[in-house]
Amino acid sequence: MYMARVDGNNQGADSHGVVQGNGGASDRLSTSGGSGKDTLEGHAAFNQYYGGEGSDTFILSAKFSAQAHQGASTAFADQFAYIADFQGAGCSSATNNDFLAFSGFGAGTHLDLVHTGVSGTPGAALYYYTITDGVTGAVVNFEINSVNGRALGAGDYAFY
Repeated sequence: MYMARVDGNNQGADSHGVVQGNGGASDRLSTSGGSGKDTLEGHAAFNQYYGGEGSDTFILSAKFSAQAHQGASTAFADQFAYIADFQGAGCSSATNNDFLAFSGFGAGTHLDLVHTGVSGTPGAALYYYTITDGVTGAVVNFEINSVNGRALGAGDYAFY
């Protein structure tokens, strides 16, 4: 079991190896460092993920996204999640391949790139996406800071 930080407090992974957020208005989840394969799931209306090195998994769950702003937007205040350091977008590398697991969205749900922005990190880029639930029609926004400057590719995410 590894340790991470949730809203500034040490938090161990659950029996499935997932570090869970504690809900409320926002969750800030960060790994404890190193190059492990960490799995983080925010439970708030706004979730900030800081995976660091290694091949991390970020879970974005439909049951928590209902608290978030609905409708396509690039405004930071309208995002359901922000991933501060997504590693390996759009390509495969030996050590740093982060992954997005979209959990609990309806059949036919899809991901759309809405906007590309400038990151404050050299070589990186900001990407704004929407998740449109295929059953409810709800639209949820999230943003990633892609460390390698590439957009998400098919191997970077899946719907479960």
